[in-house]
Amino acid sequence: MLPNGFVFRFIPLLLGLSAVTCTSPYYLTLVSPGITSESRLTKQTDLRMEEASFYGSWAYSHTAFYIDQTQLPKVLDDPNNAVFQPKEMFLLKESSDTQSHILFEYCYDKTKPIAIEKDMKNYRFQLNGEDPIENLVYLYPYSYSKKGKVFRKRFPFYERLAHPNDKILITNGFDQLYCVRTLLSFDKTKEKQGLNRFTVTTPRNQHLFYEYEMREKFVTFKEEEIN
Repeated sequence: MLPNGFVFRFIPLLLGLSAVTCTSPYYLTLVSPGITSESRLTKQTDLRMEEASFYGSWAYSHTAFYIDQTQLPKVLDDPNNAVFQPKEMFLLKESSDTQSHILFEYCYDKTKPIAIEKDMKNYRFQLNGEDPIENLVYLYPYSYSKKGKVFRKRFPFYERLAHPNDKILITNGFDQLYCVRTLLSFDKTKEKQGLNRFTVTTPRNQHLFYEYEMREKFVTFKEEEIN
């Protein structure tokens, strides 16, 4: 079931690609172009039951990442962005020394009758009590595998390999997991040295809380794990 308003450019998943080596530092930290697991914000809120019920308990998750200014072009140039949206909507966004960038992501069960366009536009965000300057909301696909009740989120649908293997391949997986990403820009003067609090309010008025620390620059996530 496709979300209303989105045009799906179908490209079949290729099974039987070479297995990913989890011992590689590149695969250990990669989430998607420009984003690694060590840029994750510390989650203060576990899954809300109301949200999990709405989105589908097996598929639902929520995560937030700090986007370094130098990595923003990679996030915007991610080939996965144009699977459901025109690439042109990502070309107008520019990096600025006066802004901080956070990416919030949640995933849902695509078989549920969710009015996802309406839902994704009704989230609210604050950094240290301040609203964002602007945001960019879009649908994002991951590949995943599921055996029985065991679910494993893998990599973005398209994966751009690191240098010297600078090419795009389609990741192995049985199906696609749909996620919604919101790329937020905040006034950098509102960011504190020390602890910063990022708050998300869902359309059902549920609150999700995150924290991160700045010491001249972003303090990387201390509990990094394989994605």
